[in-house]
Amino acid sequence: MMKLLPKKITSKMNTKELAKYEKLVEAWIQTGEDMVKAQAESTIYGRKIQKLSKPTRAQQNKDVSLIDKAFKAEYKAFKKADEYNKYKKLMKDKYN
Repeated sequence: MMKLLPKKITSKMNTKELAKYEKLVEAWIQTGEDMVKAQAESTIYGRKIQKLSKPTRAQQNKDVSLIDKAFKAEYKAFKKADEYNKYKKLMKDKYN
């Protein structure tokens, strides 16, 4: 897990910067939780249809769509994490 900014830096930030920082932290956490949920759902369903001798076309399509959903959620989570890290670095450079 990534660390949050220390109090030493957040206390120096103005209201606008602090609001943006809190919004990024919240989005970063939410997208991470969504990613974990989507990956778990995809894995559970994938293991379920693996046990079947001949899964139907609809079951295979659902599996593929769940895998795609998990990858999209992972992409969004990593994108938000990158945004958060970029802003965190900017604030560290500005206030250190």
